[in-house]
Amino acid sequence: MKRRVFRGLAAFAVVAAGLALAGCAGDLNPVRDVFVATGIGEGPREAPEFISQTRPAASGYLPIGQTAPARDTTPKTDEELAEMEVELRRLRDRNTASAASARALASSPAPEPVIVEPVPALEPSPRPPQY
Repeated sequence: MKRRVFRGLAAFAVVAAGLALAGCAGDLNPVRDVFVATGIGEGPREAPEFISQTRPAASGYLPIGQTAPARDTTPKTDEELAEMEVELRRLRDRNTASAASARALASSPAPEPVIVEPVPALEPSPRPPQY
């Protein structure tokens, strides 16, 4: 008899733990559904306006085994390549100048320590009045 009760309690604990963990699942949430059905909880909310305006309706997720649609892969013209090269050289020169200024700041001599005059010795404190 005790073994049957223990098995029943163990099964109940497993089911309760499963329901508690299922409360974290995405759309399958039996805990939330029970509360909504009884009127205690609130149903799913609409996304705020700024979220619905800024996020696309379809996320573009591709399941495993499917390939992305073919894209236009026309090569760049000689003019576009020359513009890219000029832009990259400009960025390299800017980064080099920034690194040189950082190196110059790092190689400057250490600042001299601040010398603080010691506090003068205080007179002995007066004795508190005795009543």
